[in-house]
Amino acid sequence: MNKLINDLIKELLSGLKDKFQTNQYVIVKNNEKRLEDILFKELTKPSIDQSKTPTQIVNEFLYEEFNETFNFTPADFGEKAHSLIMKWGIQKTSDMNEQ
Repeated sequence: MNKLINDLIKELLSGLKDKFQTNQYVIVKNNEKRLEDILFKELTKPSIDQSKTPTQIVNEFLYEEFNETFNFTPADFGEKAHSLIMKWGIQKTSDMNEQ
């Protein structure tokens, strides 16, 4: 699952940068690293302990950074990120069914 998580985080950050280029926002390097760390910490927890989706994590982080509400959906991060979010959800469901 770690490869999936790493790929997902990479695609979320890439999709966010692309989205911000069209919306005139900028995420600086140290904030990008902080978001990456937050995503990794949350998404590597056991599935039962994960309380937020990748999209919720990003939207909450952006709210804290810009004091503005963002309502990004999985599709907003690009096709590859959307697919990886779906795979993450399927894996999480599978993990929880095994417990």
